[in-house]
Amino acid sequence: MRATDLDARTLRVVRVFDAPRERVFAAWTEAEQFMQWMCPPDVGLDQCELDLRAGGAWRAQGYQAAGRFALSGVYIEVKRPELLVFTWAHLSGGTYDGARGHETTVRVEFRAVGNKTEITLTHGPFPDAPSFEDHNKGWNGSFDKLTTYFRRAS
Repeated sequence: MRATDLDARTLRVVRVFDAPRERVFAAWTEAEQFMQWMCPPDVGLDQCELDLRAGGAWRAQGYQAAGRFALSGVYIEVKRPELLVFTWAHLSGGTYDGARGHETTVRVEFRAVGNKTEITLTHGPFPDAPSFEDHNKGWNGSFDKLTTYFRRAS
């Protein structure tokens, strides 16, 4: 695979949030907060476990119009409050014991910009264009909910 092929299948989203870096990092690393904003509108989580350490597992279950879904992965790197790197895969059947689908890697960089935080999220590589587009919509919808979450909390 050429590097250009890989780049076309890897998503990059940059967004600035009106909250200090430690607060934004906590929204990603505390299950109660994570469940409030993760997933685009009309999709949500009702279970979440985060073992926040290199080699620690994370998993989440939720709901959408099409039914239940489940996700899981392993943290590769945790550097508070500036970096999270973890694997990501959907689980078949919407349960934790479902077979793992295509595994991708998510890298989230947190950069302080005054009293705000810039997140650079890189996620991929995806197996095809529809998967890339679905995750692009999902992350942007999730980030919209995260913006609202910080607005409500202040």
